[in-house]
Amino acid sequence: MATTALPVTMSAVRRARVTQEARLDVWADQLCTAAAQFPGFVGSDVHRRHTRRTHEVRVTLVFASATEAAAWESSSIRGELTAAGDALTEELSIALAPQQPVAGRARTALVVWTGLVPFALLLNALGEHLLEHLPVVPRTMVSTMILVPLAVYIGIPAVQRSLARWHARRPLR
Repeated sequence: MATTALPVTMSAVRRARVTQEARLDVWADQLCTAAAQFPGFVGSDVHRRHTRRTHEVRVTLVFASATEAAAWESSSIRGELTAAGDALTEELSIALAPQQPVAGRARTALVVWTGLVPFALLLNALGEHLLEHLPVVPRTMVSTMILVPLAVYIGIPAVQRSLARWHARRPLR
C-alpha cells in the first residue's frame, strides 16, 4: 500500500516593536514570497491584528510534506529572514503549544446522547405525571431545564471519565 505525505502547516506570531509596524508587514510578505520559491510550497496566509497598543502578524505557511517543510526550515534564506524579523519584533510572553485533536462529531454526539439518556429515562419514568397537565411547549421547556444541566454537569463528564479509563486500559497496537 502506498503512503501519501500529509501537508505540514507552520505558523508563527510576531509582535512589532513600536514604530516597526509597517516594516513588520513588509517582512511578513517577504517571508511568504521566499517560501513560495521552495519545492512543495502549497500556500501562505498573513493575518494582521491591530490594537491600540500592539500590532501582531501571524504568518502561516503550508508545505506538501514534512520533508519539504524541513528543507524550508533549514534554508539559509529562512534563517536570514528570521533574524531580520527578530530585529523588528519583541518577544511574545506566551508559548504557542500544539493543541489536542478535536473529537469527531459522531463521537461527541454519542457522548452527549449517552450522558443525557439516563436522566431522560428517569424524568419520564418518575416525573411524567407531574408534567402531563402542561401544554407541549412549557412541558418541553421544564424538562430541558432539568435535563440539560444534569447531562452537562453530571452525565457527560461521567461518560468522558469512563472513556478515558477505557482508553488508558487498551493496549497499544
